[in-house]
Amino acid sequence: MSILKLIEIFSSWRKSKVLQKRLKAYDFGEITWKSTTGSTNQDLILRAQTGKNHLSVAIADHQTAGRGRGQRQWISEKGSALLMSVLFEVDIVSDLVSLYSMKLSISVVRALEQLGFSQIKIKWPNDLITLDHGRPHKLAGILAQSTIRGPHATVVVGLGLNISLANLRVLLPHNRVSALSEIGEPPLVIDVAESILREVFLTEMDNESLLAEYEKYSHTLGTNVRVEVNDESFEGLADRITQTGALIVKLENGVEREISVGEITHLR
Repeated sequence: MSILKLIEIFSSWRKSKVLQKRLKAYDFGEITWKSTTGSTNQDLILRAQTGKNHLSVAIADHQTAGRGRGQRQWISEKGSALLMSVLFEVDIVSDLVSLYSMKLSISVVRALEQLGFSQIKIKWPNDLITLDHGRPHKLAGILAQSTIRGPHATVVVGLGLNISLANLRVLLPHNRVSALSEIGEPPLVIDVAESILREVFLTEMDNESLLAEYEKYSHTLGTNVRVEVNDESFEGLADRITQTGALIVKLENGVEREISVGEITHLR
C-alpha cells in the first residue's frame, strides 16, 4: 500500500473521530468515514445485519458504486461532495418508512440555511435544487432503502451533496447540476456533515410537522409539472403532498392523480 493511500485512510479515520466527538451530546451510533467505498448505503445495510445500529452514519470521500433513484449511477469526483448515509431503526406500526427520506431532505435544507445557503429548495420527491433564472439545477440527491423484518424495519437514507463542481459538468454534459461553491463560499465537508446530522437528530418525526416543513421548502408545489410514470406521461398542477409523501397532481379536467413513484419536470 502506498504512503499516499495510508495518509488518505488515516485522514478519513481522524475525521470520523472528530465528528463523533463534536456530536457526543447526541445519541448517534457508530460514525465511520472512509476515503473510498463502494456505497455508503450498502455499508450501512451490511452493518444492520450485525444488530442494533440506530442512527449509525457512514461517510466517504469517494464512492465507486454510488446509486441514485431508478438505479442510476451517482457520479462525483473524490473530495468534491458529501457522500453520507444514516441508518434508522423503525417501528413500522407507528412510523411511516416513506417519510425518512423527507426527514433527511428537510434536515439538509435547514443545515445549509444555518451555514448561509438560504436559497435551497426541494424538488419532489427529495432532490435538492438551486435556481438559475428560474430553472432548477440539482445540488443533491437522496436515496432511501429499507429492509422489513416483522414489525420492524431498517431504513438507510443516503445523501450525495455537491460541495464543489470540479469536472461535474464535463462528466454530465446533459444535466443541469449545481454545487455550494456556485452560490457561496463552500464550507468544509466535515462542517456540513456535522450541521446536517445535528438537524437529523433535532428534526421532529411527527408527520404533520414534517409535511409543513416540506411544503415550506418545496419548489414543486403550486407549479405545473409533467409526470412520467412507466410508459405514461401527463401534465397538471402539483397540488399537495399526502401523509405518505406522495404527490397529488390535479389535471386540467379536475381529476387528481396520486404519484408515489415517477419523474417530474417543472414546466415554465
